[in-house]
Amino acid sequence: MVRAMATAILFSWTLAVEALAADVLIFGATRNTGLETAKILVERGDSVAAFVRETSDVTALKGLSVTLVTGDALDAPSVSAAFVGRSYDAVVSTLSGSVRNTAVDSQGNINVFMAAEKAGVKRLVLVTAIGAGGTDGVLQEGARRFLKPVFDAKTQAENDLMARDLKWTILRPGQLPEGPATGKGLLSEDQNLMGRITMGELAALIVKALNDDTTIGKIYHTVDSDMTGSFSSFD
Repeated sequence: MVRAMATAILFSWTLAVEALAADVLIFGATRNTGLETAKILVERGDSVAAFVRETSDVTALKGLSVTLVTGDALDAPSVSAAFVGRSYDAVVSTLSGSVRNTAVDSQGNINVFMAAEKAGVKRLVLVTAIGAGGTDGVLQEGARRFLKPVFDAKTQAENDLMARDLKWTILRPGQLPEGPATGKGLLSEDQNLMGRITMGELAALIVKALNDDTTIGKIYHTVDSDMTGSFSSFD
């Protein structure tokens, strides 16, 4: 059962928001998990900058005390420019593309890593997916075939990040439905683990990982302790 899963760590919502204030740059903050992460960081008093495209809908971010930095993750110079004139403590990337457009999953993220390394920002948390890094065996066959281009691109990003001189943590969620934090999120080094986790709870784990040095250099599968198991991505 879940309690017996090796190295599984249960973090509560309360722990997730307790941390010293920091200056954080988020890639992918206009929606979904990235937006939820920005909300938590702002609520606890962090200074947050969001890297957005000119065409992005930033309505939700305008309701927060967030600095907007305009650029395109696939344009390396504009990514590098986001680091100019500001000293960030950490970077979070929740960038994600689609089956038909995986460039942001690979090269977009790689541009972020290169820029952070050049700017001397050591701490970086990357969100990919269960299925990356050769873990697609935990998925059902249909999901493996359909999502292979995404997993390949995310794997490329993970490999690039692990080769860099950065204090990285990689979080791999399974199914990722919308929903608030539950306080039941698991960070597990068991790469056979599969399940669901809400965007709100994943965001809480991202924030917790940022301030927990024991997560540096580790890859975690992230699921809700009440939603573990083998699920089809088409459910």
